Amino acid sequence: MNNNTIIFKNGTILTMTEEKIVEAIVVIGKKIEFKGSLEQCREFANGKSKEIDLEGQCLMPGFVDPHVHVMMLGMCHTWADLSYPNVKSIDDIVKQLKEFSEQLPEDVPIRGFGFDQRKLKERRYPTAEELDQVSNTRPVQIMNSSGHCNVINNCLLERSGITPETKDPIGGSFGRDKNGFPNGPLFDSANDYLAGDKGVRPGEHGPNIHMPDRTDNLQRNIEIGQNLLISAGFTSVNDVQVTRQEMESYLEARDSGLLKLRIELSYLSNYLETIKEMGISSRFGNDTLTMGSLKLYADGSLISGTAYLNKAYSDTNKEGYLFHKPEEFKQILIDAHEYGLQTLTHAQGDGAIELVIQGVEEAQKKRFRVDMRHRVEHCGLPTKDQVKRMAELNIYPVPQPQHVYLYGNSVLKSIGDPGENYSPYGWFKQYGLPIVLSSDTPVAFPNAFEAIYAAVTRDTAQGNIIGEEHKITIEEALKGYTIEAAKAMHKEHCIGSIEVDKFADFVILDIDPFTVKDEDIKNIKVTETWIDGKNVFSVSSVTI
Repeated sequence: MNNNTIIFKNGTILTMTEEKIVEAIVVIGKKIEFKGSLEQCREFANGKSKEIDLEGQCLMPGFVDPHVHVMMLGMCHTWADLSYPNVKSIDDIVKQLKEFSEQLPEDVPIRGFGFDQRKLKERRYPTAEELDQVSNTRPVQIMNSSGHCNVINNCLLERSGITPETKDPIGGSFGRDKNGFPNGPLFDSANDYLAGDKGVRPGEHGPNIHMPDRTDNLQRNIEIGQNLLISAGFTSVNDVQVTRQEMESYLEARDSGLLKLRIELSYLSNYLETIKEMGISSRFGNDTLTMGSLKLYADGSLISGTAYLNKAYSDTNKEGYLFHKPEEFKQILIDAHEYGLQTLTHAQGDGAIELVIQGVEEAQKKRFRVDMRHRVEHCGLPTKDQVKRMAELNIYPVPQPQHVYLYGNSVLKSIGDPGENYSPYGWFKQYGLPIVLSSDTPVAFPNAFEAIYAAVTRDTAQGNIIGEEHKITIEEALKGYTIEAAKAMHKEHCIGSIEVDKFADFVILDIDPFTVKDEDIKNIKVTETWIDGKNVFSVSSVTI
């Protein structure tokens, strides 16, 4: 024993194992070394430890989020807040941006994040002409809450080289006026036009959320995003869209000591051939930063109205679209599987989810691999038959209950009755699929108990219930944001539960979640976060 030995006592300690609760645990350095009664822990420590009194609070494993965008979260947090109900109309957007611009240097673009076109009074996207009211001499850019659409003013349209003759790219499109000319909205791969000469251009491999910036600003984005996640009790996450920009930034943050959060990185699929050339066929890294999975995009977003459905949206009369031709998409997935990489495919609509299922089926026939845990990210609107087939193939669904809470009503209005089965956890349970929770932050702000509340109640922010048959229990939800989320990342050997020889990553709560009524779940507070046996956040140290 040494002076790094700590006993946690006098509170509820939830393990997320069959044991459920223990009286005390012993932490030595970065690891959990013992758990049991307080007397047993003291005997194990042999009198050479300090004891931390939980004072009746609840300690449980740190939350694990298998689908986040850390740098995007930090970036958007520095932009104007255009979320509902902060803005309710296009006039509100203009006003908010004008006020925000007053604190910016004159040579800096004016940017905002978080608007939902379906919640605006006008129920449509703003136009370049409307954003010209903010400024017609400097770039103005606003990002939809989904991240799949930006709207820009005429100044930025011109600087980006977008003209009346510019055609829609593969995997994206432009909003257009009555003459067919681009008029401000850029959907999915069309956002590559914002990359400039030195930025990231994923092309048909995904929406461009990677705004070019100075190195110091990219490090600031990591710091802000990391702090927001840690203060919400998250200790491990999976950043699911990594390009060269993110890789370079994370390595710098690791080497400088900035990085505290445990992060699994997923390469974007346009790097697959480079990965194969370099021989990266399995996970590698250290305790903090690891890589070893591939992110693919099948379709767009339910929130932005571009997810690929087998029926048209009522508000656009379109079915959405795919990023790749079907056979091209399946070949990328098959190549990654044969090479040995776990795949994470963004697929929201049933049309897109079908491609993932077919791709995994064909991949396993070509080369059977055990326990790949290929994933469908979001898995918003699968059919019941598709869920059954996913279970047969051990495909992990990774939905976001907060999306149902925040955007469920809008989705229901735009697609009708199938919207009741948005993120159908009830079907996942029926067919024995893993129950996994995630946030897709910044699409939803990192808030584990808002997500858990949404999963348990199926309530929306507007106060109605969507898909009552898809409710899950508080225990299933807590495991879905800890040990089951760890399994989705192949990390259950080191995180996700209170077990001997796992990392000492904890969250301390003001109350035991099992003791509160369902309606009070979202009011549970994180008081401390621990990573590697160190306190990295405490509400008592936050200055206001």
